[in-house]
Amino acid sequence: MSEAGLDTGHRGLVLPDQNNGSIDFLSYCPAMEGWLAGGWIDLNWDDQDFPPHCVLEFGDGKVEGEAVLCTFPRSDVRKIGVGMLLFLPAATGRNSGLHDILLFQFGRGFRLTPSEPLDTPAEGEAMARAKALAGTAARTGRRTQLLRLLNRPTFTGQDSFDTLQHPVFLELDGAYLCPPDGLLLRGWMIDPFDTTQVLRVRCGPAVAVLDRGQWVPIARPDVREGFSKQFGGLEDQCGFLAFVPNIYIPGEPVYFELQSRLGEVVFKRIPSVRSTGVDTIKDTLSHLELRYDDLQNGYDHVLGPAVEAMNRFRLREPVGYHEMSFGDVPERPRCSIIVPLYGRIDFMELQLAFFSRSLSRDHEIIYVLDDPKQMRAVSALANSCLQRFLHPFRLVMLSHNVGYAPANNVGLKVARGEYVCFLNSDVFPKTPDWLEYMVETAAASPQHGVVGALLVFEDETVQHEGVAYERLPEFADWQFSLHPRKGRFPGADGEIETVEGITGACLLMPMALARAVGGFDEGYVIGDFEDVDLCRKAQERGYDCVVDRRARLYHLERQSQGEQQTSWRLNLTLYNAWRFQNRWVRPGATGSGYRLRPAGDAAAAVTEQVA
Repeated sequence: MSEAGLDTGHRGLVLPDQNNGSIDFLSYCPAMEGWLAGGWIDLNWDDQDFPPHCVLEFGDGKVEGEAVLCTFPRSDVRKIGVGMLLFLPAATGRNSGLHDILLFQFGRGFRLTPSEPLDTPAEGEAMARAKALAGTAARTGRRTQLLRLLNRPTFTGQDSFDTLQHPVFLELDGAYLCPPDGLLLRGWMIDPFDTTQVLRVRCGPAVAVLDRGQWVPIARPDVREGFSKQFGGLEDQCGFLAFVPNIYIPGEPVYFELQSRLGEVVFKRIPSVRSTGVDTIKDTLSHLELRYDDLQNGYDHVLGPAVEAMNRFRLREPVGYHEMSFGDVPERPRCSIIVPLYGRIDFMELQLAFFSRSLSRDHEIIYVLDDPKQMRAVSALANSCLQRFLHPFRLVMLSHNVGYAPANNVGLKVARGEYVCFLNSDVFPKTPDWLEYMVETAAASPQHGVVGALLVFEDETVQHEGVAYERLPEFADWQFSLHPRKGRFPGADGEIETVEGITGACLLMPMALARAVGGFDEGYVIGDFEDVDLCRKAQERGYDCVVDRRARLYHLERQSQGEQQTSWRLNLTLYNAWRFQNRWVRPGATGSGYRLRPAGDAAAAVTEQVA
């Protein structure tokens, strides 16, 4: 006999050097939520109702816990042992090869080794075999318990919620794939008698318990009104969004499994899983309104991981592009101006009209069309602009819509300047030498990593002269990038000022730095927080953000993006804010420039971010 010294909670138990039995078959059974094994164990086993501690040792780890074990007569080993059935609860199954099964009983240890080869039948076959063997076992509490598990209802493709003694109503409006294998579920649930003990989602061998406390609640007055006469006292927020990671297996049926407090087990099919894209993201974010702690929980557990997975899948393929030059563009420009185009392509005409009057020919202009359906119209407009304004520029047309950050990054890839200026299409020069001032400021100090301009509205009031961060209690106390003097007339203070961040509407950097930090982070969706994230990446390397008030431009603000005042747009800004917090904001941090507003003003502050 030798000391085992195992890290199982049973250190020092004496294990025999030889084997104490064999395992003939082993199968993970999702319907039972555990491992089912059959084989034999030697006659030293004390066949009592006390549950043994069991350890399944696999090539990549182990699973352990209290097992249900019953024995039965087995003629081929009757002189040395008895037949054995064993069930060990486990959330998921491993598939890396079984080494041994260890059993601990009354201070003794037993080692069971797998037969060669070990049979690994499918779930249905394993359960049927176990039922037949359990039928030959003595009538004990362990046998009864095992048979109850083996006779647990399984999904046959039919819905069975209507068989519950106390009704539960569950319907889905949509099931969306969050690649590679997550699901976002949107629907509603009415449980008037608190019938549900556990609600699960299953797909083949994969299973996940749904924690209804982590659902994103959605108001569904239509559902409440439909059931209120029958049950009364129902809340509006019976709708939900739920995210289920690591669940979807193509080709396998996906379904709900509900276990009631009375022990009933019923099933409901999940309809066809839909593919994802920008439209799915917009639709997902169009049905909810979250504030305070609900906002943090909702984005941490549901919206954040779901939208992140959808966006990553949307950008999985490298974007193709076709480049055209109009006029004699400079080979070695001092600065490359990158302007993404989406929706309002007519802004290109207005900008080129302004540029033709003042912009030096040693700078290059690169328009990036992120709206493929307008390729023909933009090509025609570009030719017309060259003929009328005689100012050269480049046009990069993307193969598919990718969004603000990826479009700018394509422009960054093809740019040839010493500096790069990211510019929105709805920004137009007020001072002729705006770009010269910004380049001069960038060159004046090696610390000037990001340079911004004074952007004004048509009435000459400030739209941007630097970004500051504010924490908004109503919005989970997250930081938002806001413009402190927005709507006021420019002050008489210094021309150049160090600030916390610069808007991406007009942002200049040394080309080497922009490429060194990887350009804009493409994990943000459509167009919020990419600019301040870029600033943070530069600041992380020791560079400053500065505003040069000598450089003045008009900004129509958000006109280049089209529709804005919609619920999905606000919630998408909140997604980007959530992502920014996770990357840059430490819990409890209150760095310089953070200002708390009363909760009543918070919605207006985020509207400022969106509008």
